Amino acid sequence: MKNKPFFSIIIPLYNKENYIIRTITSVLNQTFQDFEIIIINDGSTDNSLQIAKKIIDPRIKIFNQKNLGVNNARNAGIKKSKGLFIAFLDSDDAFTPTFLETIYNLTIKHKNFSFFATAFKRVYKDNSRIDTKYGTKKVCIVKDFLTQIAKTGKFFIHISSVVVKRTVFDDVGYFFSRSPKHHSGITIVDDLDLWIRISWKYNLVYSNLIGCIYYTNTPVNVISGYGFKNLDCTFYENTINKLMSEANTDKQKVNLQKLLYRLRNLSAIQFLIRGHFKEAIDIIEKQPENKEVLKIKNMIEIQKVTKQLSTKKNK
Repeated sequence: MKNKPFFSIIIPLYNKENYIIRTITSVLNQTFQDFEIIIINDGSTDNSLQIAKKIIDPRIKIFNQKNLGVNNARNAGIKKSKGLFIAFLDSDDAFTPTFLETIYNLTIKHKNFSFFATAFKRVYKDNSRIDTKYGTKKVCIVKDFLTQIAKTGKFFIHISSVVVKRTVFDDVGYFFSRSPKHHSGITIVDDLDLWIRISWKYNLVYSNLIGCIYYTNTPVNVISGYGFKNLDCTFYENTINKLMSEANTDKQKVNLQKLLYRLRNLSAIQFLIRGHFKEAIDIIEKQPENKEVLKIKNMIEIQKVTKQLSTKKNK
């Protein structure tokens, strides 16, 4: 293998012993083979690390760190990588066999671009599947990424379907992450904050070929050692407010405001899913009232009543 591979695949690993072999194998089975795999073991307490070590390939490099959260792990992986382009793969997701080849071909055809992604497939708890794509063209340049997600609320990229030229991180920074002293435990829509910053400066080259499989039917692991009370969803608000101060047109400002509203709603729903009603209410009360906000408020009330009834029944 050359000293500098074309791709570096960053895999943050925390307690995914049942899925990590599938994830690593999906990289090793790529039709394009010029890559390195950087696994950052983020203080796993199960057998994830031992299982990962059983796969022998000189391109696999495993590093250990104490439990600092997925974004710290991703950032550590970027800094340890040598590839020209950086890909990300969550440790319970998988690449489709031609993902890296698809991206490689895009980088050759669009040499002046630095931000790439493909469509992806979601697998739900009932094992049903749905493809998430953008538009109808096989390949397109998305010049208005922020506008599209602000208008529709549809996030057509996923962390495991995105590839970024490594020089971009020197320009826009890394994934949002507090220092270990102030670590917040978990963040909401944490990767989207980076895509917002990148797309503000770089157009996205997008392929509608399915590049990864996003398994939503695997357990969500909140990192250990830190209280959920410090959960942070303000980081993307800071990013969007900064971009609004840089916006050149009223249209840009309006779209950024719409995006902020959508992300707040998404955060409220994520809090609600985890049963943290106060946090969900705190966020949703920031929003101007509309049908979507009223729907979320109703969901919160229903969940609160359901939890109260369940608590009484178990007493």
